[in-house]
Amino acid sequence: MRIRKTIDFTQVFLHIACGFGMFCLAQIGENHEPFALPLFYGMASAGLSPWWSALFYLLSALPSPNPTLLLLYAGQAFLLIISFYTQKRYKQKDFFKTGFLPLFTLSISLGLFFALAPFSPYTLPWGDFTLDSITQRVLIASIIFLLSAIFSVAMKALLHKLLRCRLRDDEMIFSLLMLVLIGVGFCRFFSVNAYMGASFFILLLFTCITKDASACICAFVLSLPPFLVCNLSPARFFVYGIALSLFMKSGRIAAVCALLAVFFAYGYSDGLYGYTNDLLIQSILSVMLPALLFILIPTPIIREMENRLVFYREKHLSRIAINRNRSAIGEQLFEISAVFREIENAFQSLGNEEADHSARAYISTCVTNEVCQQCPDYALCQEKAGESALQSLIEIGCMKGKASLIDIPKALCEVCNKQSELLYAVNRQLRDYTKYMTEANNAASGRAMLANQAKGVSEILRNLALEQSEPLRVYTDKERALNVALLGAGIVCSEVMIYGEEDNLTLSLITFGRADVKKIAAIASHLFGVEMMISQRLALSRDKFCCILKKKPHYDAAFGVACARKDGETASGDTHSVIKIDESHFMVALSDGMGSGEYARRISETTISLLESFYRAKMPSELVLATVNKLLTFNKEESFACVDIAVVDLNSGNADVVKIGSPAGFILSDTTVKVLENASLPLGILDAIRPNSTEHTLNENDVLLFISDGIADAFGSTTDLYEALRATPTHNPQQLVDTLLQRALEAYGGIAKDDMTAIAVRLFKNITV
Repeated sequence: MRIRKTIDFTQVFLHIACGFGMFCLAQIGENHEPFALPLFYGMASAGLSPWWSALFYLLSALPSPNPTLLLLYAGQAFLLIISFYTQKRYKQKDFFKTGFLPLFTLSISLGLFFALAPFSPYTLPWGDFTLDSITQRVLIASIIFLLSAIFSVAMKALLHKLLRCRLRDDEMIFSLLMLVLIGVGFCRFFSVNAYMGASFFILLLFTCITKDASACICAFVLSLPPFLVCNLSPARFFVYGIALSLFMKSGRIAAVCALLAVFFAYGYSDGLYGYTNDLLIQSILSVMLPALLFILIPTPIIREMENRLVFYREKHLSRIAINRNRSAIGEQLFEISAVFREIENAFQSLGNEEADHSARAYISTCVTNEVCQQCPDYALCQEKAGESALQSLIEIGCMKGKASLIDIPKALCEVCNKQSELLYAVNRQLRDYTKYMTEANNAASGRAMLANQAKGVSEILRNLALEQSEPLRVYTDKERALNVALLGAGIVCSEVMIYGEEDNLTLSLITFGRADVKKIAAIASHLFGVEMMISQRLALSRDKFCCILKKKPHYDAAFGVACARKDGETASGDTHSVIKIDESHFMVALSDGMGSGEYARRISETTISLLESFYRAKMPSELVLATVNKLLTFNKEESFACVDIAVVDLNSGNADVVKIGSPAGFILSDTTVKVLENASLPLGILDAIRPNSTEHTLNENDVLLFISDGIADAFGSTTDLYEALRATPTHNPQQLVDTLLQRALEAYGGIAKDDMTAIAVRLFKNITV
């Protein structure tokens, strides 16, 4: 069965392009010297087909009228084909690994040129200094040999490294030298106007893809062939490059108009309009045709070229390393999450039911051994009442905590002669049972709390694992646009990286010197259409910094706190807290410990400290409050706390409010007062608590107000407090709480009869950069 071979159009294009380059190189010398031979050698060295390379090499000799030259080209091609074929066949042998054979064959080929090629000596423009024909041949052969080595390096770099990795300096120089020599041959054979047309098209396309000052470097390289052929000044190419760099940002049409304006301005100074019709048409077509072709290139093709260049310029190793680390961390977090999930399951599986059954069976055995087996009627009791009657009595006693005569089952009561002794033995065992079950229940409560904590930690780790496992998205277009915008503002960035979701991007960039961070934030905000802010600025060295920008929240907050401790006490039982959870969330909390003084302060501070730690870890409110409540109930002394908690989202203004045993809270706006109430007991009273979280939306200039019972009781009722708040300005939260505390003290007659605290939070819109 035959395998059908498909045509590799990329290889076909490469061979045709190199063939055209050979044709141009063959036109450099007046005697048709084999300047195409270095490109033939470079193509074969870079891995292209020696057969097709030889064919194009022979075709490059066709414009020569001398058949001897064609035979010379054929002989050189034959020798090089044999040498490269032999080296490929025996490349495993040490001798052929050195690449000596092609170089040796190249030397023989140049010897054929020296001996057989028709040659007319050049007249050198150096006055009386002259070189004879033999010396000129030797010099040209040496130049061709040197160019062969240079083109070999250039072709390997262009075919195997271009747009894949950065070229070395020598590879870049050798490649440009090869292209300049091809351009010289192009100018000599096709005319300077034809070369100018090709140069204009290349310059337009290059500037469109790069959109930076490198267009000037491209213009300089393109200016060398006409400068060498007809002494055309490179300065005008610089002007072309600068004009295109400035106007390409406005679109392809604007760039073409700028090119035409510069061309016709130079034409006026060169006397273009005094040319004959043929020359005038050629000159105008040399700029109009490439401009038209450039405009007609489909936009998707331009985008594909830009993406290839961006992909080449991008530093992929950093992204790969980051994504690999994120993936590894995500996997590890998943494993740790599974460990905590297993811990939760282990604690939940250790229930109290088996301990309860074992304890009741133990009571039954002890009572039987102590009382029943000593009775002469034991056998009769067993026959008529059985073990179930005694077990029923024990169950009733366990539920009530104590057994009495009315609890003895009828069947047992009719046959038992030692009912008093039986009840005494049962109740004595029940006292031990009660102590045992209290300890068992406390242990079960501890296990339940630890199980809930393990569950919460497992959920947090699982969410982190999911977040970390997702690779960073690539925003190359945005990174490039930001780099260009910053460069236009005079801010140089060596690296720009954008990551995160579309609606919550994070920008990291490396700047030099004293870059204006406000200007950076303003440029990023304008470019992406959202307000950005400098989240961090890290010093990498004395003049090198890393700036991290994140989306600026829609709102910011101002806080006010006023407090007074109870007269005669050294410490206040009220504790407040305002902490930042992340870039767009904060928590405000107020805890009022039982009573006043040092003990109340410890309870309140412990509650607030626990709340801060749990909320920073982003645990669910239900789990946080249940855990804090359980920890407070473990205290041997009576300890409870009234708590107000609000977690506010600065992007949306949403506030999740939890109130446990606390006085009414308020949301104050310019025209209304909203009362926040609760119906739950304080933390630490009941073993189980199910707090309700309510969601409220805070608008611009709204104020969230929490107060302790010391202030609430001073006003007598919620209605009186409501009326006082309506008459108090709310624009300044500190002034609001100061006024409220002052009125509360006045209501108490100037004496603080309880610990008093008020905390207010006002939202306002962030100022636009």
